[in-house]
Amino acid sequence: MKTSKIALYIYLICCFLAVIANIFMLDGLKLFTLPLLIPALFFYYYIESKKVSILMCLYLLANFIGDSIGLLNFDNEIYYIIPPFFISNLVMVIILIKNIEKFKYNLLNLTALIIVGLFLNYILCIVLDLFAYGEAFIQLQVGIFGVLLILLALLTTYNIVWKINTSNLYSMISVSCLLVSYTFYIFYNFQNQLIVLNSIHFTCHVFAYLFFVKYVLLREKKTII
Repeated sequence: MKTSKIALYIYLICCFLAVIANIFMLDGLKLFTLPLLIPALFFYYYIESKKVSILMCLYLLANFIGDSIGLLNFDNEIYYIIPPFFISNLVMVIILIKNIEKFKYNLLNLTALIIVGLFLNYILCIVLDLFAYGEAFIQLQVGIFGVLLILLALLTTYNIVWKINTSNLYSMISVSCLLVSYTFYIFYNFQNQLIVLNSIHFTCHVFAYLFFVKYVLLREKKTII
């Protein structure tokens, strides 16, 4: 069995165990499995790519830091997890922009971008309303973070509408998972603490990493990141 396959299987097993631990609140199991996700994924990426990309290292490191902070259960943890995940999403935006082959508008592309943009702006407004009576600083943080997510979604929407292929599909799934994860995280922590919201948030969160790495590996066959 290829070493990369072993690393991928370790990642998938840890994902499954971490999701189970999150659902049933098994803190010990979650503390053991969640920190292994990014290292396993890094080895999978490195072996498959046979090189080290600074952008991908920064992407994985930022997510590792964000996940580690989340395990510490700080009060008002959102203050601490936004910066590393913001860096992670910013790196994703840079990679997507670097990999755009043709940025050319037509009616279909423009319509899709407008619809997605309006919908995500609506969701962002709903989320920001949850912080309307809180500190202005956290509302600003969430607002900037949300704008970056909208940009990320618009880039993936453009790519998938312009050309439907496996790499663009992976990027769309990854970003969709992130959008669902962050939205459900906010609603779970600031609106209604339903277990199902937290479970969906966490599951989408851990699997989003894999799909983006898959996207990058496929794109690297055509261009250097």
